[in-house]
Amino acid sequence: MRRRSVWAPLFVVLAACSPDAPAPESTETTEGPATPVEPPVEPAEPVQLATHDIATDLDTVWAIAFTPDGSLHFTERSGRLTRMDPTAEGTQFRRVDSLQVDGVVETGEAGLMGLAIDEAGRRFVMYTAERENRIVRLDDGGSQTVLVDGIVAGTNHDGGRLIFGPDDMLYATTGDAGNAERARREGLNGKVLRIDPNSGEHEVFTTGHRNPQGLCFSPSGKLFSTEHGPTGGDEVNALEEGADYGWPDSSGTGIVNYTPAVAPAGCAVYDDDLIPQWKGDLLFATLRGSALYRLDLAPESEAVLGQEQLFAGGYGRLRDVVVGPDGALYLATSNRDGRGDPRPGDDRIVRIGPEDT
Repeated sequence: MRRRSVWAPLFVVLAACSPDAPAPESTETTEGPATPVEPPVEPAEPVQLATHDIATDLDTVWAIAFTPDGSLHFTERSGRLTRMDPTAEGTQFRRVDSLQVDGVVETGEAGLMGLAIDEAGRRFVMYTAERENRIVRLDDGGSQTVLVDGIVAGTNHDGGRLIFGPDDMLYATTGDAGNAERARREGLNGKVLRIDPNSGEHEVFTTGHRNPQGLCFSPSGKLFSTEHGPTGGDEVNALEEGADYGWPDSSGTGIVNYTPAVAPAGCAVYDDDLIPQWKGDLLFATLRGSALYRLDLAPESEAVLGQEQLFAGGYGRLRDVVVGPDGALYLATSNRDGRGDPRPGDDRIVRIGPEDT
């Protein structure tokens, strides 16, 4: 087990990234303004964290989700969906089974991506097929019910994140698939979609997105997204139904923005008592940034008081972060995605919690 101490109030001005930061995930040149924030008035208590590996030797983990009974499920981009059950100790898991999802075509950054699980334990995935991206419900035996199809697929900019909202609807991100004009045209690309998980009826929730790779709800029902900008202008957005988020005319217009790029991915709003110092904070994984970012959100508002970078460079590229039913964080690396530098044991899922848990 690796143990790390994290000083919670290590805040910096947003977008004041190192000039040595790596190049962004794309080569386009439009950039938007960065939004600075002020550090908090009073520091939080320090957090002593312990980390240990839940699963290793994986291949490009894309999404993690828990069932209501505490089983951990995750997707790998090649098409494998795996279930792990907790052991009696509660902080370790054992693999139960894996399923190769039929029809997945891994190409470039595309393949098996998002995963969400409803209160009945049904699993929903988003994946790249031969000619399109699809969102499907997995039924008994691995059969599929297609909820949404006809989403244009690309070798990059596919979005791909799924999450259930407090309204029991399924929300999904789609990218522009390499054609910026799709983000504002009629159609399903460059959007956040809201989907009935039973009938597949769907509607556009927001438009004007380039490559949104994270979705997370706050306890109050606020939906946040993370999005890759072009050569900087990465965004964290607080989404409003019916709103347009600017792409391709603008980028870097979120509640916080990053230039140079950090390539934000999966996100979670922490709402548990295991780490009380973080309650209400938004955490998101970064690919280029190679760190877990924590945003201190002002209570009952979208104002960001400051940020902290956790595990900077310690695990390489990070794709997803979720809060488990035990209150710990579960973090997925993405070092075997063609852009990273795999280390022994990569890719992996890591549990993060207080030292005494």
